[in-house]
Amino acid sequence: MGKNTMNESLSDAVIAYLAKGRSPFPRADEDAVAPDAAPGTREALVAEVRAIVEECMGVPVDWSSMSLQEGGRHAQATMADRHPDLSPAALEALYWAFTYNWR
Repeated sequence: MGKNTMNESLSDAVIAYLAKGRSPFPRADEDAVAPDAAPGTREALVAEVRAIVEECMGVPVDWSSMSLQEGGRHAQATMADRHPDLSPAALEALYWAFTYNWR
């Protein structure tokens, strides 16, 4: 996929929501998502980010054959396939949240 298919606002929203780079652990920081966006636009973006994070946390992992890191990378790869418009940084934030939540 080319760069023109990346959704920067959604990717930035995922990173902001999870507080990647601002917190020692992932959290759901809705207030950090597109604070300057119009209210309806912002609410829709927050809802989309919540759905993506929930989807990532629900990626099935065979914990009997994978380590935490391997499971996290599996979830990250699954999300990259499902959401090719997310940036590598957003996918890394999802990996970070997944491994934190499953540890």
